[in-house]
Formats: sequence, structure tokens, C-alpha cells
Amino acid sequence: MVISLKEPKAVSASRWQKNLLISIGALILITLSNYITIAKYANRNETKELTNNNASSSSSSNSRLLRKANSLTSYWWPSQDDGGLLAKIYSIQHPADCLSPSTKFFVVRSPRRIEKDTRGLTAFAHAASNHLLHALTDGDKFKKFGSRILMFDDLLWPMAKGCANGPETRECYFEPLTNCELSDVDPLHTSDRAADLSDAKDEYDRSIRTLYSARKLWYRLTNSKYSWTGLSGGDTDHSTINMLAATLAYYLRPKPYIREQIDKRLRQSLPADIDPDRTIGVPIRRSDKCKGHNITGSAGGELDCPPLDVYLNGVHQFLDFDPLVENVIVTSEDKAACDEFVELLKKELPQLRIVLNVGDVQQGTGSGTKLEAYVDQASNVDVVTSALTSMHLHLRARYFVITSLSTWTSTIAVMARVYGFASEVYVHDVGRNHNLFSALARKGCEPIHGERMKN
Repeated sequence: MVISLKEPKAVSASRWQKNLLISIGALILITLSNYITIAKYANRNETKELTNNNASSSSSSNSRLLRKANSLTSYWWPSQDDGGLLAKIYSIQHPADCLSPSTKFFVVRSPRRIEKDTRGLTAFAHAASNHLLHALTDGDKFKKFGSRILMFDDLLWPMAKGCANGPETRECYFEPLTNCELSDVDPLHTSDRAADLSDAKDEYDRSIRTLYSARKLWYRLTNSKYSWTGLSGGDTDHSTINMLAATLAYYLRPKPYIREQIDKRLRQSLPADIDPDRTIGVPIRRSDKCKGHNITGSAGGELDCPPLDVYLNGVHQFLDFDPLVENVIVTSEDKAACDEFVELLKKELPQLRIVLNVGDVQQGTGSGTKLEAYVDQASNVDVVTSALTSMHLHLRARYFVITSLSTWTSTIAVMARVYGFASEVYVHDVGRNHNLFSALARKGCEPIHGERMKN
């Protein structure tokens, strides 16, 4: 019997179709598998990249925040890198083209007989703060004319006499206010693009490219301090103390070699476990600030300096208010007053830990004309560094006993309110003044209705 090896056509076709469907199914499964693998890989990479980006952004933010948190016992000062008003000021003060005809300047000229100028460190800074606001608002006409670049002339600054680290100007100790140079401005009396003021209150042609200040101690007061910021609303909608502190912080940015010295002194002076919320600051301003002093070359006294037990009563008041207080920071340019007050604290309040500015020169005056003459072998740079260290120390306090008639102690309170390390600030004023600056120092806001105002 012969058996045929050929299958029926129907069976052969059916098997072929089955094989084809299997092949197509396998291809679909392989394709789907590959797609899922690729999708997972892409998603994993995307997630990783997003995580890295977020981590980078978070790291940048955290590093900025941690910079201050980790500097409790070392150098820290607000920076334009932190954004806000400081960054805005820095941006305006650093134009892309200093030679452009549209770049306008306000050049502060030194008062006549600058070598006799007895103003101290923060008195100069306070004047500069007001000059800066004048420049930023172009004398309250920003909306129409824009801002000017603030610059200072290059005449001798008394506190920088004998500077070994730069010119004998504020730039001996502090960072330049701008990237522009005096060679970029229009010279006075030889150019129709320059004009000068006879008095700080004088009006002037805002189209003038270079404006020179009056050669006087005083400055123009600005009414629209926030007009240049681009923020909506006027000064009544924003904080006066924040603006004031930002302009002071910008002026008082130390040069690297000064920062290094401040950092060294802070590390020597501050206990590792200091808690700003449990600390009182007592910046005692006496010596040439007191009426009737006989310190040659210093400014005339203007304060009936309170007895030291009045300062002690202020410390007692804060201790009654907050029994958790542990530390008291005591500084003064007057060594005798500082030593006497420390002895009072040791006797009356032995439970408090006293923090001093280790190595403080304590030159015995706040005036700037003869700083080097009051302490043997002390240079101006030593005095300025000591003073700045004292200010930085007090940024670590919550409670303050001050005399607001002193620009020095008021500045400390203002800077502590805005840039200090404590969660809040309280001030007990034992030498009261009645102006905007002292009110900001005392309570953080402008004077109440009826308080006397003066420059």
C-alpha cells in the first residue's frame, strides 16, 4: 500500500497561519517589552536628573541659609548673594558700562577741612546711607530720571590715615561701593555735564550726568525710599528699618583682610555654646560722647552719660522679664567704664556669663581724627577692626541696653533687629534721643505721632 506524504491543502494553510500568528505575537511581545524597558530607563533618568536638579537647588538654598547658621561664633555679614535689597543695591551700583552717557553719578565730596572731621565710624556710615538713598532715588525723582551711581571722592578719610592695605579712604577697610572709577565721571567746572550742590537740600537739573554733593556734613533726606526698587506701593507699604539696615550693611562690607581679623577675634571671644536668645548686649558709649569731657581732638560731648548702675538696672529688667538669660556681651571704647561695669556684673549678677571683645583696643574715643594717638602701638586698622568686631558680637544678642543718642549703639540695635541671630530684639534705652533713627533702634518702627524729629 502506498502512503502519500502530502498533507491536505486546508491543513497546510492552517498550520502556516498559526505559525504566522505566533511570530507576530512574539514580535509584539518583544516590542512591548523593549518599550517598557526604555520607558523605565528614561523615567529613571528623568527622575534622577530632576532629583539632582532639586538637590542642587536645595543645596544652593541650604548653603546660603547654613552659611549664617554655621557662623554663630565666626564671621558673618549679609551679602548681595542673598538677594533682596542688598542684591538690588549691588546691581544698580555695578552698571554694565560706566562710560555710557546714560550712566549718571552722584559724587560725595569730603567736607572742607576733612582732616578735622571728628565723626566716628557709624556717623560716617549713617551719612553714607542717606547719600546712597539720594543717589538711588535721584533726590526723590526716580520715576522720571532713574538712579545715580554713588561714589566718594578720594580725599583723606581721617580713620584711614597711614593705611597699609589700600588708599587712605574708606576703601582701606571696606569694599568699593561701585565698579566705576572717578575717571568715569565728568569733572566739575570743566564740563557742562557736571554740576555741584551748595547745600544738600538744593534742587538741581536731573539731566546732568555727574552731580557733586555740597562740601558739608549733612545730607539730603529721602522721602520715597522704595521708589527705586520696582516694588508696588510707597514707603508706607514697606519697612523703613529694612531699607536703612540694607544701606548700612552695603556700606560696611569689610575687605577680606578685615573679615579675617574679625573672624579671628569672634572665635576668640564667643563661647561655642552661646545662645543669642539668652543673651543681653550692653554696648556702652562714653568717653568723648559725654558732656564735659576733656579728650583732645574728639567731638564735643552731647550726652549726659548715665551712671553705670543705670545700665545694670537695664540688665536686671531683662533678667526679671526673661529668667532664662545666661550671657551678657559688654563692649565699650572706654576701658575704664567697661572694666567697672564688668566688676558690677560679677558682684551683682554672678550667674551671668560675661562675653568680652578679646583684644579690644578700647582707644578711649569714638572720634575719627586721632584714633592712633590714644593707645600706644595701636594703629587705625586695629581700632576699626576692634569696633567692627564689637558690632558683630552684638548681633548675637536678643536684649539691648543702649543710649540711642549715640549713633554707634543705635546702629548696633538696628542691625541686630534686621540681621541679628536672635529670634527677636528688645531694647532698653537709657540715653534717649528723639528722631527716626533712635526710634528704629528702640522699637523697630518710626516715631509715634508727636515725637520730635531732626536730622
